[in-house]
Amino acid sequence: MNKPSILSFILSIIAVTLLGRTALADGKKLLVVVAKGSPVTNITRSDLKRAFTGDSVSAGGKPLVPFNASPGTPERTGFDKAVLGMSPDEVGRFWVDRKVRGQSAAPRSLPSAAHIAKVAAKFPDAIGYLAEDRMTPDIQAVSVDGVAYTDAKYDILTP
Repeated sequence: MNKPSILSFILSIIAVTLLGRTALADGKKLLVVVAKGSPVTNITRSDLKRAFTGDSVSAGGKPLVPFNASPGTPERTGFDKAVLGMSPDEVGRFWVDRKVRGQSAAPRSLPSAAHIAKVAAKFPDAIGYLAEDRMTPDIQAVSVDGVAYTDAKYDILTP
């Protein structure tokens, strides 16, 4: 390789590295939320996944009722990837398969973050997720596996 080729190669690697870091830095934290004062202050990632994949999950003796962001939104895509471990296409196939088998339906999707915040605030058994900048005073964030969203280890993010 000649010197211009080496320089171009090194600059390409630096650019890719910086772009990757920017993409991660731009990801917003997705907070799992419930009504203010709810006894639910922590949930395991396993229970969170179960609740959002149609299984019954209880907290305080009552079943949690999950509410999703609209399909295709960064919040939904990030949550599905981080918590369910699925891409949007995989999530779609998952729910079609459950419907064909006569199993429970997908959690209700709400049209906006404002709707999720309002439902979580008014409905004591509701659980949802929002970008950190969409928090309102009448809801509270829930730790996941004992990790609060303020902790550097918290990893539920938008893409």
